[in-house]
Amino acid sequence: MSKNVEIAIIQNMKFKDMVRARNRFAMWLSIVILFIYFLFIGIASFYPQLLAQTMGDRVLTVGMPMAALVIIISWLITGIYIYITNQHFDRIKEELKREYQYE
Repeated sequence: MSKNVEIAIIQNMKFKDMVRARNRFAMWLSIVILFIYFLFIGIASFYPQLLAQTMGDRVLTVGMPMAALVIIISWLITGIYIYITNQHFDRIKEELKREYQYE
């Protein structure tokens, strides 16, 4: 019985649309993250003097806060993915489970 229900859920257009939208959303966020990483690595590779500049009279260089910003943006984008997934995609998944009385 469970195998037939799983096949029915997988063939449901609502499920297919949800999977397609989730994959598209994850791909766009991945592209944003990759762009930010490659931009930072590109600056470090081709313009290291830019990242090596000190900030005012301090010993802190421009590269350190930029690297921290890359990490923080990665965390924020991960949080956005988790929030959207929990608020939108998981609700659709739960509706389908209830509709097909699965688990």
